[in-house]
Amino acid sequence: MIVPVENIVETVDLTADDVLLPMMECIVNSVISLQQSDKPNDEKIIQVKIIRGSSPKQANFDNIRTIDSIVITDNGIGFNEKNYKSFETPFSKINKEFGCKGIGRFTVLAAFENLKARSNYFENGDWHYREFEFNSNDELKPIKFEISDKPESKTTVELSNCFNEIIKEKSALSLIQISEKIMEHCLIYYLNDSLPSIVVYDEEGKEAEYINDLFAKVSKEKERTFTVKNHPFKIYITKTAKEGNRKNNYVYYCANSRVVGNPKNIKNFNSLFNYPISKNGNLYFLDVYVVSEFLNQKAFSTRNGFNIPKENENLLFNNSEQVTFQDIEEKLTEVLEDEYDQFVKDSKIKSQKQIENYIIENAPRYRSFLKNPAILDSIPPNLSEDKLEEHLYKISYSARRKVENHIEKFISEKHISEESIEKIKDDIREKTAYDIDSLADYMTRRKAIIQLFEKFLDADEEGRYKLEEDVHNIIFPMGLTKDQTSYENHNLWLLDERFINYKFIASDKSITSFSQKKSSKEPDLLLTDNPEMFDNPISFGNRSAGEVNSMVIFEFKRPGEIAHQKNKGDYRWQFSDLVEPYFDEFLYKQDKKNYKGNHVIITENTPKFGFIVLDVIPPLLAKFNEGKGWKKTPFGTYYKIQSELNMHIEVMTFRKLLDIAQNRHSAFFDKLFA
Repeated sequence: MIVPVENIVETVDLTADDVLLPMMECIVNSVISLQQSDKPNDEKIIQVKIIRGSSPKQANFDNIRTIDSIVITDNGIGFNEKNYKSFETPFSKINKEFGCKGIGRFTVLAAFENLKARSNYFENGDWHYREFEFNSNDELKPIKFEISDKPESKTTVELSNCFNEIIKEKSALSLIQISEKIMEHCLIYYLNDSLPSIVVYDEEGKEAEYINDLFAKVSKEKERTFTVKNHPFKIYITKTAKEGNRKNNYVYYCANSRVVGNPKNIKNFNSLFNYPISKNGNLYFLDVYVVSEFLNQKAFSTRNGFNIPKENENLLFNNSEQVTFQDIEEKLTEVLEDEYDQFVKDSKIKSQKQIENYIIENAPRYRSFLKNPAILDSIPPNLSEDKLEEHLYKISYSARRKVENHIEKFISEKHISEESIEKIKDDIREKTAYDIDSLADYMTRRKAIIQLFEKFLDADEEGRYKLEEDVHNIIFPMGLTKDQTSYENHNLWLLDERFINYKFIASDKSITSFSQKKSSKEPDLLLTDNPEMFDNPISFGNRSAGEVNSMVIFEFKRPGEIAHQKNKGDYRWQFSDLVEPYFDEFLYKQDKKNYKGNHVIITENTPKFGFIVLDVIPPLLAKFNEGKGWKKTPFGTYYKIQSELNMHIEVMTFRKLLDIAQNRHSAFFDKLFA
């Protein structure tokens, strides 16, 4: 059976995460060649030369070019007859004891056009020189095989002309980045004391990185074992001093003495390890390497992943013997938490403090949890604010439903006993705590609105004031009726608590837009407790027509300017001039009907309330109105009652409106936010 190289290469699927995988395959082959050598470990050397190509399509800050070719040189046993036979045999098992699967060379051709090898080696009493090329078109092409006059072990493998655009674009890595990846990939050899000297340099030789110097920063911390469903695993724990931009602890899964795929952030399966480890006053990050014969068997032939399910729930069948990454990481978590128990305790305390601060500052609706340590302990540590909010909501919802179900059951069963009474008392106390949480959340929202309202009343840095509609929109969105906005979207409680439950609300709409009355007058706010009076089908009420129980109109004037002067410079006008015309539209026009054509009755006896809110009330304007029967209240507002029309009109400033709202809420705020 003949299998063309090109066909095998097409089965190799490299992703952007595999940018250095072809190079790693060749470096590991050099390591294996050196392991077969009888040289002392300090004489074993691997050199990696990076040859740059063009700039990436997306430029980087350091102007680093992409990799065009890579040259790897070692002084191992070389391509002797055994190793050459292994190379020319796809899926060879000749070097199986070293983890070789006979597939690495095809990974190279999935990224580079050509592999060229030159090997000078000693075999059967003589020095030999072998040279060959390997590519998808010519496959394995021998060039030279002869007796050598050079008594040295030296093998050079050149990977030339990177053509894979995915790999090439991501290969614009600095020398230190490449070196760190090699260190991660080969750390198992370092842990086993079998790592040769490795140096990485650029084509001009101006820069060089010594991989072994990087390992000097790594401490061999601990070795531990655990078992998952009868499969033994061994972990090597190393620690690196916190420096640079590193922020995470990592776990590396290995197969056949090399790292497979990208590292996993430990906090993704154990959020306690969201921080560096503290030891003797210094901070360290962990690198945990997991090895197992099970992982050796499950690694993909390309060594860029494992044939292992991520989670138990993803299994198609309930196979109790099937091992998942979730199983492995649960056991790994137990080992790490036991090994770093003091760090775990400190991390839990730190996380719990963060949860408490989040509740106090951002989520008072969960304040009752602060008195329940069991709930706080049940929350996974170091969650993001989004995840924490989601978790708190689930706890709150489940607890509320549980309490409400208990109360409903008590009422429906009508079973009265001393025990059931004590239990329902506990449930009611618990429900009260959750209700207080909801009230705290609602009051937090009100406090924010009051603060925003106050800010809008202040002039900005350039002395400009917010427009009338900006202040207006805090109270109620302009141009909307209640069928276009929800109850929660308005803040009419700023004006008066009584008006938050009015059945119809309209803002800056012409009267004809919500009734059949023809008028171009546009009050800022008009409220009525009869929902059917105007075309507002989602309003609520107990009748669809008839006498309206009350009507309220608000008028706002622009803060910070002279809009309070009806006639500029002339203060001889009454406050009531701003609202009375709107009441007149309903009082003195005949045949008033709602949108269904039913009659609506508004008479002189209908209670009518007008509220006028200005930026300032000039003394001359106040004096003129006082002469027309307007009275000043102890709170600094002005009012006038026209008993014959059952009309009450009150005038105040925006600042006074704010003061009244703040004073009305001060007792709640002092209690909740002290």
